[in-house]
Amino acid sequence: MEIKTKIKAASLSILAIIIITITVIVLGTAKFNTPYDYPLVQLDSGWTISRDGKSHPIESLSTASIGLANKGDEISVSTTIPYIGNIPQTTLEFRSILSTVDVYIDDELIYSYGYDYTIKNLMLPKFHHFIPLPKHSDGKTIEIVFTATEDNAFSSFSPFYLGSYKDISNKLLQPNRLPIVIGNFLCMFGFVLLVLSPFLIFSDNHDYSIMFSALISIFMGFYILCYNDILWYVSNSPAVYTFLEYVSLFLIPPCIIGFIISTRQVRALGIGKALLSINLAFVLTTFVLHATNLLHICHFVTFFHLLVVCEALFFVISLVHAIITKRKKASDNNAAPMSATMLIVGLICFLTCAITDIILFNLLKYGSTGESSATINFTTVGALLFMICLFLNYFFHCIEYISELSTKKHLEGLAYSDSLTGLSNRTKCELVFAELKGDYTIISLDLDYLKYTNDNYGHLEGDKLISGFGNILKNSFTDACLVGRMGGDEFIVVLPYIDTERTERDLSCMSDLMAYESSREVHIKYSASWGYANSKERDLLKVATPQKVYLLADSRMYEMKKSHHDQSLSRLYDDLLKNLSGKAGDTNNA
Repeated sequence: MEIKTKIKAASLSILAIIIITITVIVLGTAKFNTPYDYPLVQLDSGWTISRDGKSHPIESLSTASIGLANKGDEISVSTTIPYIGNIPQTTLEFRSILSTVDVYIDDELIYSYGYDYTIKNLMLPKFHHFIPLPKHSDGKTIEIVFTATEDNAFSSFSPFYLGSYKDISNKLLQPNRLPIVIGNFLCMFGFVLLVLSPFLIFSDNHDYSIMFSALISIFMGFYILCYNDILWYVSNSPAVYTFLEYVSLFLIPPCIIGFIISTRQVRALGIGKALLSINLAFVLTTFVLHATNLLHICHFVTFFHLLVVCEALFFVISLVHAIITKRKKASDNNAAPMSATMLIVGLICFLTCAITDIILFNLLKYGSTGESSATINFTTVGALLFMICLFLNYFFHCIEYISELSTKKHLEGLAYSDSLTGLSNRTKCELVFAELKGDYTIISLDLDYLKYTNDNYGHLEGDKLISGFGNILKNSFTDACLVGRMGGDEFIVVLPYIDTERTERDLSCMSDLMAYESSREVHIKYSASWGYANSKERDLLKVATPQKVYLLADSRMYEMKKSHHDQSLSRLYDDLLKNLSGKAGDTNNA
């Protein structure tokens, strides 16, 4: 990779970091917050928690330690409803995870949720409850009962808000501006790549990497939107986007592995394919078990976290090893593999952010505070960084591929091209012969006057005659699949069809060009003998191989060469007479 390309890569990376930083700062500011129409209160103190027949007051609900709630565990919280002002409809909001909910005011049931799921043995989704309270509820006791329907269902409570429905909705939505922007961007970016992917998949290169890039972006975007409950505002199916949250999370690793394998940026492709199979089997197994209600998908999160950490270590080490190996093999220090470098930078950024959130989530869930305050802000920013690096990876991968292809074509040109004429050499002609099938016509040509030109005007003029004739052939047989020089004064043309009229027309064009070029020269005379044959000639016995067709065309060429030989003798006699008359004139003048 040239130094200019490296500078360009560094500039793009710095620009991306600047854009992300500005985006995070702008979206994180409170200047865009919508003011509340009515008072909004977070009910955090004054609660009493009851579990296993034991009750105790707590100072703060957000930091209360309740331990893990397993299937069948019943945990209730109660407090006195405060007066917060004159609101047309006072609403209580909170979120539940994998549990049924019952709400009582002064022991009177006013709200229930989740029993339609438990009857069918379905997994309860996480759900935001907006409960309109009866008028004049202030001063009364409210009790909320959570009953876990899965093991390790939850270990803390989300914040409880009291206010108007609109104000609470804004309160929940405003901190999620960054996930909304990044999640929607990743989804749209992924769909654009997915639309473009068939063009590269069905091209000659069969490039699948852009398809995996698209899927990575889409699944990351959906996971960010689902985890932050953003789809709650546009969907009335919490079970769908809760299930989609788990599925999109589980599908991100196999898509990343598929991208790495498709770009062949690690040497251990066999291990990579095995890990891809394990991930796909994991996703399929969890899907089947969840769909059949044998074991819900929420039980596989811990195993997924362990699997991701192990795979991340393997691929980071493999990518680093691949980069070091390529640097050692490169004779030029500027030939560093920028595509692999960008991929590993993006992958390390994303994995660092994701593992940070994984560790924080598990510490919160199995620690004292609980997972209700867990966020994926690091993963959100890491996902954006990763997709930018993935885009740069694809950009540099294309540059490297084009450079490699150009070098390969250049080397093939040196190996298969005639240095004097630029036509295909004998080796290339033999390779084309080996692949010839179907209908074709072979023209054998022999350049006249080459020896005469070399003997009388020097080899420089002879080379000029050969190279000029090569240009005439290229301009005459524009539809040929091969125009080559077999050696010396022998040339060959292969036409991918059998059409005598077209062949004669091209030969006539060649004759006209030879006459025109001859008129412009002093010593050089362009003339050639030729003969042609096709793959369906009656003169050929049994199978018409390219070698047999060529020999038949060659024999016909020699028939024309005999007549041209007589003309060559006549021209030699004329030149001798001119030379003799010139010498006689010089003697008389003397």
